[in-house]
Amino acid sequence: MTNFHWASKMIALPYGMLLLLSALFLGTAVIYQPVLAIAAVLLIILLGVSISRPELISYFVLLTTAISINFLYNGSLFGMEILSLYKLAIVGLLVPCILVNGLRFRLSYPLWVMVVLVFITFGFSIWLPQMTSSIAIKAFIGLSLPFVFLLINWKKEVAETHIRIICLLPAVSLVAGVLLQAAHLHSLMDVEFTGAVRIQGANIPAHLAMLAFMGIAVCFIEIKRKPQNARFFYSMLALNFFILIGTGTRGPILALVLLLLYYFYDISRQYLKGRTYFLIPLICSFLLIFAAVVMQLDNIKKRSFERTTETGIDLSGRAEAWEYFLNKAEVSPWTGRGLGAVTVANDGTLYKGFVVPHNEYIRFYFDGGYIGAILLLLSLLTVFSLIYKALAPPVKPYYLFFIAGFLIYSFSDNTLSTVQFIIPFCWYLNCLYRSSQ
Repeated sequence: MTNFHWASKMIALPYGMLLLLSALFLGTAVIYQPVLAIAAVLLIILLGVSISRPELISYFVLLTTAISINFLYNGSLFGMEILSLYKLAIVGLLVPCILVNGLRFRLSYPLWVMVVLVFITFGFSIWLPQMTSSIAIKAFIGLSLPFVFLLINWKKEVAETHIRIICLLPAVSLVAGVLLQAAHLHSLMDVEFTGAVRIQGANIPAHLAMLAFMGIAVCFIEIKRKPQNARFFYSMLALNFFILIGTGTRGPILALVLLLLYYFYDISRQYLKGRTYFLIPLICSFLLIFAAVVMQLDNIKKRSFERTTETGIDLSGRAEAWEYFLNKAEVSPWTGRGLGAVTVANDGTLYKGFVVPHNEYIRFYFDGGYIGAILLLLSLLTVFSLIYKALAPPVKPYYLFFIAGFLIYSFSDNTLSTVQFIIPFCWYLNCLYRSSQ
């Protein structure tokens, strides 16, 4: 008994020393580096929760996409750019989720294409003078990370909760925006030089519009897929629609037109078949659209000013940006200028907001040439096709128009390289696939 008592003390000794050293480190850090101490404590708590309840940490990680961290804090922390640190933290927190749930590589095609793009970059691309190896590796990590969310084998009940959270993300952004404005850290509204007032929540208007686009499209699909939860999804649909209109962002609105038209066709068809209760959502939908147009008519007029350029009439400067990046890509059309090269291509000729061309087809053509862009597009279409086959027939048309909206949206914005779009997008595709099997 005595030997056992001493043995247990010897085993506990290293853990006691570890706790003591940790306490001394945090106590010293509080005095000299309070921010570092707070960050360390929060990280320890998050790691503890992620190990004991990984599904809870997955909810937290998904909710963080409702906030554009890099626009709230435009600097670095621990020697790293804040957005890179955020992505690294996501990976660290989700490791326990991956260990508990496992990975299934059925939807892994885009991830392998990103590996091919790195090989093309270092083997065949003609680099820009300002291009470096670190830029290529950083771009690879940043662009590949969201595709990892296609692989996690979530349990069905957890996947269903994730889907509901995606619908709530625009509302979470608004609530966070109200709190940030109350703390005088970030404005809830954005006033443009045109005089247009745009909702931005805890983001910029374009990022909040991406969240709203996802929230609307997911609600349309889930109303058809889970009619027993229609009340929740209809409520979120109405709220997200008003948020999207409030952002004054035209790209996602246009991208949703086909899905919206099919929805009206579908419920009108159901009503004509004698299902009279479909008259309520039909009338409410028309009233919702009418109210949104009336509320935003002044902003639409202010934001739809025209300015003549060498290429004709342009509303946002995208035509010049597309021409600029396409001209620079002509040096290496088949293998591109290197993964991440597009982020350093703007030499000041264009407006500083065009760090990338706001067109994902041009972006990946610039980085990977025809070979890289076509391979990435084919890999995405393969994933879309696999998910389509797993869906019930009534849901398939809504899903197809959702994907069509994504492809249209990608012509005018950075859908594959913006956290507020690509992470919820990949996360939803995976959850939809898992819960539909």
